[in-house]
Amino acid sequence: MRRQNDMNDQDIRRVVCQVIRDWEEKPQPVAPLIEKSLSREPEKCNPVQRALATNLTAGVIRRHRCLDHYIDKLLTKRKKVQPELRNILRLALFELEFPADKSRPQYAVVSQAVNLAKITAPGREGFVNGILRSFLRHNLAELLPEDNNKPKNLAIRHSLPLWLVKKWQIDFGLAAAKKLCRNANRFQGTTFRVNQLKISRNKFLRDFAAENAGASLNPGIYGKNAFSSQQAAALLDSRWFKEGYISVQDEGAQLVVELINPQAGEIILDACAAPGGKSAYLAESSRDKGRIIAADSEPKRILRINETCARLGINSIETICTDLTKNLPADLPQAYDAILVDVPCSGLGVIRRRADLRWRKSLQESLNLATIQLQILTNCSKYLKIGGRMIYATCTTCRNENQDVVRKFLAGNPNFRLVPRSKVKAAPLRKLINSDNFFETGFIEESLMDGFFAALMTRTA
Repeated sequence: MRRQNDMNDQDIRRVVCQVIRDWEEKPQPVAPLIEKSLSREPEKCNPVQRALATNLTAGVIRRHRCLDHYIDKLLTKRKKVQPELRNILRLALFELEFPADKSRPQYAVVSQAVNLAKITAPGREGFVNGILRSFLRHNLAELLPEDNNKPKNLAIRHSLPLWLVKKWQIDFGLAAAKKLCRNANRFQGTTFRVNQLKISRNKFLRDFAAENAGASLNPGIYGKNAFSSQQAAALLDSRWFKEGYISVQDEGAQLVVELINPQAGEIILDACAAPGGKSAYLAESSRDKGRIIAADSEPKRILRINETCARLGINSIETICTDLTKNLPADLPQAYDAILVDVPCSGLGVIRRRADLRWRKSLQESLNLATIQLQILTNCSKYLKIGGRMIYATCTTCRNENQDVVRKFLAGNPNFRLVPRSKVKAAPLRKLINSDNFFETGFIEESLMDGFFAALMTRTA
């Protein structure tokens, strides 16, 4: 029973519409915006409602290009729809297309949207009712543009920026671009990593299942310590997380570390290390018996690495705040067995989990980043021992930030070469390395990993 001063479902949707409008006026990360809006409400919001608000807001923002296409297609006359009404329609259309509660009847979605219109735009509730009823009379195939090779149609169907779809098609060809478009909206749970210093994956999965009847955890397809869950919040609030048995990390990110194959006793540099997930996995993989220098240029982000180490019980990581385009401080090791250069990037490989990201990036930003990426890679490479391993990695799907940077580096540094796929020890990793010897996860549909890129190199002289 709802208590007095508690929010109701209509209140939640009213807040969602306001958040979407605030986001359009100033694009920014969604979660803090929702928290700020809910905190201004006089009524209380319970955890279930908070999760609903987050999911609805993220869903509408992620799909807003496609939702706007529906609205424009259903208008009987070409006219401007005021922002308040458009957001009510976007939200209702999203709930009709992707119902969070399949038992909720469609007429309830329409009715709630009409009631919101009565409050927000009195006299326009008939317009809202008409658009939504018209949507329900059509099937999606009638409303969506033809599924053909045109970038504009792909951008609408998959709700993506047109520049990004065009770039993918130029970079990788039509078939691969379509894969990336499909994967951009396929998110099926959060991926975690088991801390092998404390427990094996098999034992964790058995013990967790014994404690939580009916819980569904799925082992990763490629990562030896990865598993995924649809109930991330419960895991993050569990003793397993708080006591350092597990960490959140995409399976693709884990595989980047497994590709470098860290060993006990090695000295390893993790450049651009914050927030520290890969640093921690480097330490876990080397049994916490190596020496890992986790370097980053932002002091606040260094604090997050230290917090992660404390939670996981890791002692082999040393953090340093430094500019990685310049020489390393003299008091740090000047030669490394392995170096991970995980550079700042456009992040377009993670757009499936960050709803707003696709709309906040631009082609020019991606092009500009390649310069700093090459500078960091070139600078860090000076510290690799002969015969050592170095990985250049990003979480983006843009060739100019990935393959092009590596090829420019190799052209200017003939004493480095790519490690061929046949020389990678772990068989699961070899499946993700293409014929050009580049590691890419963004095209692997069955695992639904984020889009990571990596190039494993060695120094020959």
